[in-house]
Amino acid sequence: MHRQRFEDMEPGLPGQYQEEERLDDLRATHDDLISGGMALISDAYLAPLAEKAAARGIPFEPVIAEGRGYVEVLRLIRERRPDLAVLGATGHGQTPEVPLGGLAERVLLYAGTGDLLLVRRPWSLKNRPVVVGVDGSDASYAALERAASIAAAHDTPLEAVAVYDPFFHSAVFPVIAGALPEEAQRRFNFPAQEQLHDEIIDRGLEHLYRRNLERGAALAQALGARVHTAVVAGRVCPQVHHYAAARGAGLLVLGRYGLHREEESLIGSNTLNLARMSTTNVLVVAPRETPVTVPDLPRDAIPWTPEAEQVLSRVPPFARKMARMAVEEHVRARGLSRVTEDAVRDVARRSGRGGGQDAGP
Repeated sequence: MHRQRFEDMEPGLPGQYQEEERLDDLRATHDDLISGGMALISDAYLAPLAEKAAARGIPFEPVIAEGRGYVEVLRLIRERRPDLAVLGATGHGQTPEVPLGGLAERVLLYAGTGDLLLVRRPWSLKNRPVVVGVDGSDASYAALERAASIAAAHDTPLEAVAVYDPFFHSAVFPVIAGALPEEAQRRFNFPAQEQLHDEIIDRGLEHLYRRNLERGAALAQALGARVHTAVVAGRVCPQVHHYAAARGAGLLVLGRYGLHREEESLIGSNTLNLARMSTTNVLVVAPRETPVTVPDLPRDAIPWTPEAEQVLSRVPPFARKMARMAVEEHVRARGLSRVTEDAVRDVARRSGRGGGQDAGP
């Protein structure tokens, strides 16, 4: 890179340096200074780390590579396949407008294997909790397991937070309504759809995320961590960011992917944005080949009659699990021992879906 830049600038050199022999001398001198100087600087960077490793009895192997930084780091990660890679979140070119350096972001995007720790401040968990985001995905439970192990080892609290978004449909429905002709609006039945979300889907989401957190807390406690859980309403990225900042987190732990992972995805959007905007150290945990075993919580099962199951089957698949929880919550609140067709239709009526023979929740 430096040689190319030097050659690009050669036409602008004073006339006495334009002779080919003088240019060859300048190129050779420049190459020696750059290659030798960079090697000396790299040795100087690594020397303090080598001393610290030796003092702690940790095997240390220095690697000095020539080339673009992120390319060589990615090559090394792919060759060695480490369990953990550690990078500074920013480098020499740090500016307030770019909170995550180019090398760190490229490695975060393309490494794909092993955990990655992005360091923004000196490592310290003294009187500072570990915060982990949990959405119920296998990747988030892998992150929670890693976070619990770290918290237990450092005898610091673990804060597990889940965020669900009840506001999305409130913003989207008016936009959709404004784009549809009047007849289509009547067929879509916006008031009933909004009430369905308010009464069943949003409440069901909160219940689902709380249940996932309770299971995660049981896992963390089994690993010896002192865990506190919180379910927060809002957009995931800003809420997790503000939660970690408010708690003074010493470490934010995130799964590389979330519930909505697609095959083409390099990394989850919330994890990427939190890695960019976080003001503390961030550990991004790679997915496991074998999912983490998360305890099932004991709870008395409520039987469903075949007629009730038939009504539930008409609920769209994406909402069925949440609808089931909402119905069971409704039945438990009334002290009933089973879910009947009438109970399902009662919830449907309360959510504005009607209660006729063809109606589902």
